[in-house]
Amino acid sequence: MDSKEVILESEHKIDSFKKSNELAIKKNINQEIKKVQDSVSEDMWDKELTNKIEDEVNVKLTELNNSIDINPTALYYSLKAETALNPDISEKQLTLQAFKFLVSKTNNKFLKKILKDKVNKLEKDK
Repeated sequence: MDSKEVILESEHKIDSFKKSNELAIKKNINQEIKKVQDSVSEDMWDKELTNKIEDEVNVKLTELNNSIDINPTALYYSLKAETALNPDISEKQLTLQAFKFLVSKTNNKFLKKILKDKVNKLEKDK
């Protein structure tokens, strides 16, 4: 598999990750909305309120997806350089380097926290 194929596959996986996360988050939000809706009188919960809530949820999910700023091309070349400098690097060490690179490059606080947790776990397992 050449570098372009690897990068395209990575971009596809990122898009799939974003879509599956959006669906899971939206499902959870809808469950919580349903709980609130059931506890509120029908007079207070009308079609206009439902539409406003749905619009706001969609805006926030779009913002979340757009803030996931993983760059597969930069990651690929960073890891390629790492293997060129250290040909005996283990897969586990290379994985750790990948997560450290992503932590250093992302601006998304949520993603950064997840990645830092992963780095800490991998460093404990050394």
